[in-house]
Amino acid sequence: PPGGGHMIPMSSQSCGSCHVRAASGLAHTHVMFDLDRDGKPPFNIRSTTSLFGNGLLQLLAQEITEDLHAIRDGAGEAAKATPGEAVERALESKGVSYGTVVAIADADGDVSYDVSGRQGVDPDLVVRPLGWKGNVTIIRTITFGPAAGLMGMQAEEIIKKIPSDGGPITDPDGDGVERELSVGDITAMVVYGASQETPQSVARLAELGYVAEPSEVDKAAIERGRAVFESAGCATCHMPEMHLANTVYEEPTRRGNGNYYDQILADLDSGYDPDRPITFDLLTEAEEPRVEAHPDGGAVVRLYGDLKRHHMGRQLADKAGPQPPLTANATPVTQDGQVVLIQPTEFLTPELWGVGNTGPWMHDGRAASLQEAILFHGEDDPPAVGDPGRSEAQEARDAFKELSEEDRKALLIFLRSLRTFIPPTA
Repeated sequence: PPGGGHMIPMSSQSCGSCHVRAASGLAHTHVMFDLDRDGKPPFNIRSTTSLFGNGLLQLLAQEITEDLHAIRDGAGEAAKATPGEAVERALESKGVSYGTVVAIADADGDVSYDVSGRQGVDPDLVVRPLGWKGNVTIIRTITFGPAAGLMGMQAEEIIKKIPSDGGPITDPDGDGVERELSVGDITAMVVYGASQETPQSVARLAELGYVAEPSEVDKAAIERGRAVFESAGCATCHMPEMHLANTVYEEPTRRGNGNYYDQILADLDSGYDPDRPITFDLLTEAEEPRVEAHPDGGAVVRLYGDLKRHHMGRQLADKAGPQPPLTANATPVTQDGQVVLIQPTEFLTPELWGVGNTGPWMHDGRAASLQEAILFHGEDDPPAVGDPGRSEAQEARDAFKELSEEDRKALLIFLRSLRTFIPPTA
């Protein structure tokens, strides 16, 4: 843009340059986002995340979104029976509360919805499971976006969307190479990314024969730490597990009420067709180790997260201001014609399922240890309850700080037992 530069600089030669096997990315892989594109601070710093389990997260988000929409629509139907009266419903799915929705119908049966009571989710009630801010809806966006922004590989689907009155644009960066990444290339990369290994506990890895069985002393310490994790309140947001009903991943997909595929691209390219998706079952066909089967069907996903945004206080707040969440079309989410913004203090609860070996920790890599990461969830002299600068995790953070040395040690041992793992190849 005139007077400015790109939001992020080209800095990589491959996806693996930042996504280093199981790790979340070394310090030099952190990205500085220049939201106002003036080349000057403040920047938003982001640590590279592990890609493990992303396919499962998108499937969970699709099912939660379907639940939230069904609750909203049910409130609307109930409101039609009592015109002029507000009908309020709790937005709950998979054990997580996303606040409330209120529906009011007029005498003609037209329904309006008040979603101001929602919590941790956008006004469209679409759960966005990716990115530190929970601002990305589908894996496809975090595939073609970094390819173009960090590696200079422009996906064909980006170019197809560029408006032009002078004929088709085929080489916007002028490097003499067209179709640097085709729609099919991106689809293949999405399928690869969605099928990566599922993070596991040490106990599960031992059960599968990948590592030695923990000693009885270690088992006792892990179980003690798990109990302390629960009692300190950590599991309120870092929920140990969710039930995924349908483990089949589709690319593209109409599931999630049509919110998890790029509708603009589908209109532009017949090869990207949600009625003819590539499908595979994460329960049986993903890279090993895989997600566990649930006794009632589907899978039990031990993610230690809630797919919900929380206010994390002034200590962790972004310096460069708010940013919009993105639809599956990679366009900003809007409400009543206005762009929706995620506030600087808001972050998606990061899943802890591979936290034991994916440091450095936190969104900007500021924590060199798991204990530091926990203590960054609040501050020693926090704002009063109700102050917007107070972290929602302040009480859990304080409870951790007040633990005995043995309990604190046990909790950290438990966290270190949650691993990302790539089986050795012959």
